[in-house]
Amino acid sequence: MIIAAYILISAAVLVFIFQPLFTDQEAIGQASKQEIKRRQLLENREMIYEAIRELDFDYRMGKVEEDDYKTTRARYQARAVEVMKALDKTNGRAEPISESAPSKSIDDQIEQEIAALRKSKKNP
Repeated sequence: MIIAAYILISAAVLVFIFQPLFTDQEAIGQASKQEIKRRQLLENREMIYEAIRELDFDYRMGKVEEDDYKTTRARYQARAVEVMKALDKTNGRAEPISESAPSKSIDDQIEQEIAALRKSKKNP
């Protein structure tokens, strides 16, 4: 009787150990590809935000003319909208910029995301 119990326990342990070899590797690869894409989108979003901040700073310092500033900022904002929509499709934490509320600045959106991160860190 004891030998049968040892055999059952050994079989269960072997099944547990070798289970990853028989799982659906394609599904695992697909999930990791989606995570890589989401991380790339997050990195792109941060680079765009930084470019907009630098552009705003350069404009305030008088290094960029107003026409160039407006066209470049509009181009960055359009790219940011694309990235945010793509992030929304991948179930990222970011929300797309609402086209009905263009008065909301990028800085306000950044501050809201920072506040949400701080709140989540305070409440584990």
